Amino acid sequence: MTENQLEFCNKCLNRKKGISEEESICNIRGHILKTDEICTIFDRDKNVILDSMEKIERIKQNDSRAKNNLIFISIVMILEFISAISSYFQMSLLKDIRNGLFVSDDMINANDTREQIIGILYLIASIASIVFFILWFRRAYYNLNIRSSNTEHNDSWAVYSWFVPIISIYRPYQIMKEMWTKTSISIARQNKSTIVDNSTYIISIWWTLWIISNYIGKNILKRAFNDNTIDDLINTSILEMSCSILGIPLAIITIIMIKEYSKKEQLLFEYENNYLKI
Repeated sequence: MTENQLEFCNKCLNRKKGISEEESICNIRGHILKTDEICTIFDRDKNVILDSMEKIERIKQNDSRAKNNLIFISIVMILEFISAISSYFQMSLLKDIRNGLFVSDDMINANDTREQIIGILYLIASIASIVFFILWFRRAYYNLNIRSSNTEHNDSWAVYSWFVPIISIYRPYQIMKEMWTKTSISIARQNKSTIVDNSTYIISIWWTLWIISNYIGKNILKRAFNDNTIDDLINTSILEMSCSILGIPLAIITIIMIKEYSKKEQLLFEYENNYLKI
């Protein structure tokens, strides 16, 4: 396959996305393009942009989304710490009641009020952080789609992947890993003297913590409707405390991951702006 044929194939809807072997780029079974042939089953993909100048013009800044994201994740992290302490106090109060110690109505009401306030604040901050993360995530994958003609999915999947059952278990991780790896490769191509860390271990840690935290969170939600005894309430408080404690390193890892990826994006923006000035 010639370079011109490959450039032609990269614009086709029939191509295999993410393929690295040029001869296997076609997704149509049994179809192999010889060097002296013109494809007769070409189907133009209008989303693919190969012109360098047009690519650069279509790239969108992602800094402000990253900053908003970092702010709300930091707020969530602080609330996780406060929630862990509050759950510990609630657990101690419930143990006192179970052991027959005197606990006044004022103490119980104060505990319930504190838990409700923290819960409401946490819910608001969590929803905001999820919204800003997905906005940042989609913009980052959109930019990668513009820069690369062989991404595994279109940028809409950066949103849908979080909400589709089963797929949500693995697809966001795959997309984040693809973003991290291919952006690093793009930087290396732009400037061969720049050393970029291409290790994806931080993404694996981030996703592992997210899956565990989600699992515990779902268990807490289920238990909330079935707690009938003091022991049930104590066990739920322990789960809430564990989930909050786990949420702190999850928030820290997420912040580090966003910051590091934003650095990669910014570096590419600088290279691209320099290209426009030439």
